[in-house]
Amino acid sequence: MSETYRQWIFAKPMVDDVLGPEQFELRERPIPDLAPNQALVRVRLINIHSATRSRMATGMTRLGDTDLSNYACAQVIRSRDPAFREGDTIACQAGWQDHQVISSLDASVGYGTPNDGVKALNRTNSQWCYALRPEMVRAWPAEVLMDMFGTSGMTAYFGMRQCGPLKPGEQVAVAGASGSVGSIVAQLARIAGCRVIGFAGGADRCRWVVDTLGIDGCIDYRGEDFAERLQAAFPGGIDVFSDGIGGELTATVTGRMNRGGRLLAYGGAGGYYADRLDRPQQRPSLRRMFGISETVEATIAARELRAEAWIVDAFYAERLTAEDDLASLMRSGQLKPISHVVDGFDNLPTAIVDLYRTPHAGKLQVRFEA
Repeated sequence: MSETYRQWIFAKPMVDDVLGPEQFELRERPIPDLAPNQALVRVRLINIHSATRSRMATGMTRLGDTDLSNYACAQVIRSRDPAFREGDTIACQAGWQDHQVISSLDASVGYGTPNDGVKALNRTNSQWCYALRPEMVRAWPAEVLMDMFGTSGMTAYFGMRQCGPLKPGEQVAVAGASGSVGSIVAQLARIAGCRVIGFAGGADRCRWVVDTLGIDGCIDYRGEDFAERLQAAFPGGIDVFSDGIGGELTATVTGRMNRGGRLLAYGGAGGYYADRLDRPQQRPSLRRMFGISETVEATIAARELRAEAWIVDAFYAERLTAEDDLASLMRSGQLKPISHVVDGFDNLPTAIVDLYRTPHAGKLQVRFEA
């Protein structure tokens, strides 16, 4: 085993929020000796989050550092931590690097403290760090473990549960239907017997959504006639709206919701892809970050909507049940995992840059090894 590891760092500031390969630099660093309650893992695959560029632009990822907040699938190769055994396949947070030292005592990067139920299940102090069940590792590849059984699948599963129960015939709108969470939400709503209309950017992507996910329709949210097409698609109103985009889209769609409808707001990805990134002087509330503006709040009150806005780790004490339910749906062929996998550690910078230049479906992941 090599006694050094490779790491990409944020090496050069962006100009006008434009991200390119020149922002990244490869370093080789020594693998440190393990202290008690530490383990060394080899990173197999990491998820690339849509907020990566924003974290770099706003200083959350500092110059000269790596981004340690990525969700990763890794294998334990040495351990002095009782929570992890050598050979375990685990979920954890990791930097842009092929090896990492972790500890069950470490808190998560960029998130609050998990509840006691999550700590007890994971046997760690982080909601995102835990040993994966061996039967799951045998049954599913790393890209599925970190997408369908990771934050995307969990957000979709618990989001639809909290907005539920979904009833056959209900009218469901799904923003970001070609994305990692939205593609799963759309399928779960379809499985529940709902009429499902997705939103995606561009005619080609809308066709992909309908053909791949098997839902009833998809509207190009970039089109000038979006409001008219929305009304035509939902003449009787919307019962459930799943929204990970935020911005003007949220206000437009909530305006078509029926009294007593349910809104799941789980992200504000629309802002992450803008040419220029917002830099608010004060950190907004979670509801504001996820697109629930004052205008939307007024609609929620007037129409007595139930609005859910949360980060999914609040439900991670029930993670095993969700994993089993999602696995059953995949085995039956009703649910498809959707991800875009780029192979090779050396291709990580290009993959991150392309996230903001080239449309893709599902979760973007970089696989370092099979």
